[in-house]
Amino acid sequence: MKKGFSRYILRPFKKNKVVLFSFVSLIISLIVLAQILFWISFQNKTIVSYSQDRSLKKKTEDFDIRMEIPVRSDGQRNCWQQEDGSWGSQYDIFIYNKEKYPFVDWSLTMTVPQNSRIDSSWNGEYSQSEGFLYVKGEPTALNLTVMPGDNIKIGFVMYTQELMQSSDFILTGRFLRTPLKDKFFITALSLNIFFLLLLIVSLILYYMIQRQADKDDQRILSLLKLCASFIDVRDEYTKMHSAHVAEYSKKIAEALGYDEDFQKNIYYMGMMHDVGKVLISREILCKTDKLDSLEWQEMKEHTTYGAGILAGFTDVPGIQEAALYHHERWDGKGYVRGLRGKEIPLQARIICVADSYDAMHTDRSYRKRLSDQQILEEFEKGKGTQFDPEIAETMIKLLKENALEKNLEN
Repeated sequence: MKKGFSRYILRPFKKNKVVLFSFVSLIISLIVLAQILFWISFQNKTIVSYSQDRSLKKKTEDFDIRMEIPVRSDGQRNCWQQEDGSWGSQYDIFIYNKEKYPFVDWSLTMTVPQNSRIDSSWNGEYSQSEGFLYVKGEPTALNLTVMPGDNIKIGFVMYTQELMQSSDFILTGRFLRTPLKDKFFITALSLNIFFLLLLIVSLILYYMIQRQADKDDQRILSLLKLCASFIDVRDEYTKMHSAHVAEYSKKIAEALGYDEDFQKNIYYMGMMHDVGKVLISREILCKTDKLDSLEWQEMKEHTTYGAGILAGFTDVPGIQEAALYHHERWDGKGYVRGLRGKEIPLQARIICVADSYDAMHTDRSYRKRLSDQQILEEFEKGKGTQFDPEIAETMIKLLKENALEKNLEN
C-alpha cells in the first residue's frame, strides 16, 4: 500500500514536465532564498567602520557626522573663555543614518585637542585618552540604534586650550538588515511564491486530467474485457486466455523495465491479441484432432482478421500491429509476414512469449498442459528461434521466481 501511495504521489513528477519543472525550480529558488537569508544573517553580524575627516574630503555616503556649538537664547554660541585663557564649550554631535537599515551597537571615536578635559556629558558612555574621545550609545538614552533616515544627538562640555572647531570621526557598528527590505530576498521570495503556485496549479490540473484519463481507461478496459469474453466463450479450453496473456505481457514488460504507460497499453494489446478468432468457425477452434491444411490456413487468418477489426481503434497505439504480428518468429519462420528479429514490433514479441506460455500452461482441446519443467525447456529451446532471446530469458527468470502466478493471484 505504501508503495502504491508513493507511486501515486511521484507519478505527476515523472509524467508531467510542467510539474517537474515547477518542482525543480521551487527547490532551486528555496536554496537561493536560504543562501540569501544566510548572507543577510552574516551581514548583520559584520562590524563595519566609517570615517570622516575634518576637511570633509573623506566622507561616507551612508553617514553624516556633524559637530556644532549650540547657540544660547541670547544669540551667542555656548562657549566661554576662562581666566587662564583656556576655553570651555558645549559640543553637540549629530550622527545621521542615510542608509535604509537600522545601525546598532555603534561607537564613535573622535579626535580632540591635547590636554582637553570633559566636564560633563549626556546621551552616551564616554571615555577619553590623550587626543581621542570615545562614545558609545547608552540604553537609558534610547540611542543604541540609529534608525534609517534619522539621527541621534550626543553632547558634552569640554575645556580646551583653544576652541575646538572640527574633528576627525570614526564610526563603527552593525547594520540590521531586514529581509523584506532586501531586493534580492524579495526577488527570491517572489520566485518561490510563483513556482509554488505553478506547482499547485499544475498538480491540480494533472490530477483532474488523470482522473478523467483513469475513467477513460476503465471504459476502455471494460470494452476490451467484453470483447475478450466473446472470444473466450467460443472455446471452453481458452477461457480467460486473453486476460492471462494480458497479465503475463504486463508482467514481462515490467520486468524489462518499461514504464507504466507501456505496461498499460501492452495489457490492452494482450486482451485483444486474439480478437480475430471471433471470425474463425467454432468447429476449427474446438477441433480435438489435428487441423488439416485448409483449416490451419483459416486459423492463421485470425491475425489478419484481428488487425482489420482493430484498424479503427486508435486509443491504444500499436494494438493493430500486436494483433497482426504476435505469431511472427524471431528466426523469420512465423506468420503472417515472415518478419524476423527486431523487424517484429516489440509489443508483438512480448505477446508472443506470453501467449505461448499460457498455451503451454493450460489444457487445450488437443493436449493436456505441460509441466513447469517442460515449459522452461521449451523457452530455453526457443530462445533465438521462436522467441526474442532477451524476452524469453526474462520469462524464464519470472517462471523460476513463480512471479507470473503470483501476479494472477494478486
